[in-house]
Amino acid sequence: MLFSIYPTDTPEVRADVIDQACAVAAAPMLFTSLHQPESDGLRGFAAELADAHRERGVTFCADISPLALERLGEGFDGLGRLRDGGVEMLRIDFGFAPEEIRRIARASGCRIAVNASTATASFLDELDGIDVVGWHNFYPRPETGIGTEFFLSQNALFAERQSPVYAFLPGESALRAPLHLGLPTLEEHRHRTAWRNYLHLRAIAPGVEIVCAEGTVRAEHLEWIAHHERTGEVTVPVSGLDPAAAFLRGAAWRLRVEDSAASFRLEGTRGSVAPDAARNADRRAAGSLQMDLDSLGRYRGEIHLMRRDLPLTGLQAHVGEIAAPARGIVESLRPGDTVRFV
Repeated sequence: MLFSIYPTDTPEVRADVIDQACAVAAAPMLFTSLHQPESDGLRGFAAELADAHRERGVTFCADISPLALERLGEGFDGLGRLRDGGVEMLRIDFGFAPEEIRRIARASGCRIAVNASTATASFLDELDGIDVVGWHNFYPRPETGIGTEFFLSQNALFAERQSPVYAFLPGESALRAPLHLGLPTLEEHRHRTAWRNYLHLRAIAPGVEIVCAEGTVRAEHLEWIAHHERTGEVTVPVSGLDPAAAFLRGAAWRLRVEDSAASFRLEGTRGSVAPDAARNADRRAAGSLQMDLDSLGRYRGEIHLMRRDLPLTGLQAHVGEIAAPARGIVESLRPGDTVRFV
């Protein structure tokens, strides 16, 4: 996962963000913006980017506009100096015609990103021959973020051209002004945890590069994201584990590849010893862990992670559940995934 820094961030926030980015990747790229109307001293900020590039090995994708070029005092011909400061990609949001984008690509030597949330097939055709990536918008105002169906259709425009796509999720600290209400690409991600949103994007768009749009994420979420990027394992926080299912915690468990609507079955759990006494809820709720009882014969002891609510049958016992703040991640799991209960 990538992170973002801005000229309007405090030095402390920028340092924390770079620390988190370097914890996930050895030489990460960060997103930044050089065309914010509220920022002053853009040339000084560009010098700070160059210092971070030299000292921490980070590189940048910088959002630019015609006004940003004016404020930087660089113009087209000076764009190459941004690359010297670690800017390896320029995101063109608005204000440039296709021929100007070609000129920017030639002058800067940078890869070009275009707004994946607004790009059209004809616009991308006009950029044929340029090494283009798609980089979605984020949406500060609630109820303006895009929906999943439109997100996926826009991604398809870039997949048809073998071009990668980047998308934002909101941070969990130092949310950006002026609204401080998060910067999601997908509206449904607003106010949800970074871990939940990260897994959702991984599930619906596996090839998309995920970018934290602002500030940092909680330390435990960063650890879970870094673990997933290293191993592919999905960390699932659980609560209320029955002693009979305590062996689940801390180990990796593979979900069987068969796609059942009712539940994910955990490989290697069949034969486990059932609880002394059942402590069922009103139903077998989505996100709960249910163990098959002796009455199911050779299936006894197998543990199921429920995918939807089902009534009680007397054939299973509740042995735990995904912790409440993370319960929604059951929707982002897929058959064949490996989970790690913590």
